[in-house]
Amino acid sequence: MYWESLFNHRALRLQPSIIQEMMAFASRPGVISFAAGQPSEDLYPTEAIAEGLKFSLSEPFVLAYPNTAGDTSLREWISVWMAKEGLSSGEKGGKNILLTTGSQQGLNILSQLFLQEGDGVIVENPSYPEAMLTFAKEGARFFPVSLDEEGPIPEELETLLSQEKIRFFYTIPTFQNPSGRSTSAARKKIILEVLKRHNVFVVEDDPYRQLWFDEEPACTYLSMAEKENHVVYLGSFSKIIAPGLRCGWMVLPPEVMEKAVYLRLTLELGVSALLQKTVLYVVSQEKFLHHMRRIRAVYAQRRHAMASAVEEYLNPLGFKSVVPKGGFFFWGELPGVNGVDLSYLAAAKHKVAVIPGEIFFSKPEEGRFWMRLSFAKVGEEKIIDGVKRLSCAIQEFI
Repeated sequence: MYWESLFNHRALRLQPSIIQEMMAFASRPGVISFAAGQPSEDLYPTEAIAEGLKFSLSEPFVLAYPNTAGDTSLREWISVWMAKEGLSSGEKGGKNILLTTGSQQGLNILSQLFLQEGDGVIVENPSYPEAMLTFAKEGARFFPVSLDEEGPIPEELETLLSQEKIRFFYTIPTFQNPSGRSTSAARKKIILEVLKRHNVFVVEDDPYRQLWFDEEPACTYLSMAEKENHVVYLGSFSKIIAPGLRCGWMVLPPEVMEKAVYLRLTLELGVSALLQKTVLYVVSQEKFLHHMRRIRAVYAQRRHAMASAVEEYLNPLGFKSVVPKGGFFFWGELPGVNGVDLSYLAAAKHKVAVIPGEIFFSKPEEGRFWMRLSFAKVGEEKIIDGVKRLSCAIQEFI
């Protein structure tokens, strides 16, 4: 059969990911990988997860079909925790929380609920490529807004909203992927006012919030929004427990919650009840707070190791970057050096994997001199060795 002729428009819009290519390079023996934007296996709370699975299996209903919206107790725990942490304006109960298989599914649900071919989505410049792939799958057009040290620039946002038909503004406000930047509370207030004037909502994708090193990040858009009607919030347990459990959540306005549950029924009915109960067990234990302190401390040490290595080995070669205050990523520019070509040379010949910057921009040419380095999964000694290898690749390239 001629399968290509049978694919619909959505299938034809699907494109390969260079991240997957670089991850394949990174899996080869002897390669030091700064490519993976995911937590480190040695920091998974495996003992608590094993205890949680055993405890959950004592209740046979966890092997039945799950509640479509998600486990009621876990949704209520999230609501209480978000209020306590100042992530929402107050405890609302779990009725407007939908559990997802991570933030990525949340993005897919929003895309299918709100986007039609030709609709505009404002994204940060740069932004998370898998989000853009998700929106592009539905035929969205992208309108980038620049970032400065305070976050997205409101004047650019205002101009875009005045000139284009925009469905929503997608943002990663805390230790952004890939830039590592965070949006200040003052800037969020201005942005919310701009969005409200144009009756456009914000999708607040916040998976790195708990991974702060120096000080707790600014309050969320969700906690600042009047009645929270202009904000959809995405959270995830992937970065703070383990990505393989596939459990995240969305905080939705009531009208959106109803439609999202209906849509969820057409997908996979719901998140595994066994995994939801396991997550609830892990986060409910007193030792979870110790776990959170531990992962922040370890990631901070790895961040420091990369900052020192970058300063010693890359900055003299023209590499420009800002030391992140949390999250997983160093984001750097090397003027005049094509990031894609360099990344292939570095992986193939020098056995160090990085992600070139082009994929993080809606206009790829704007990212040709940029690259992202993730320190999350690499020990301190290997970080230094990997940065040395990258410096050798750069010197050969130039």
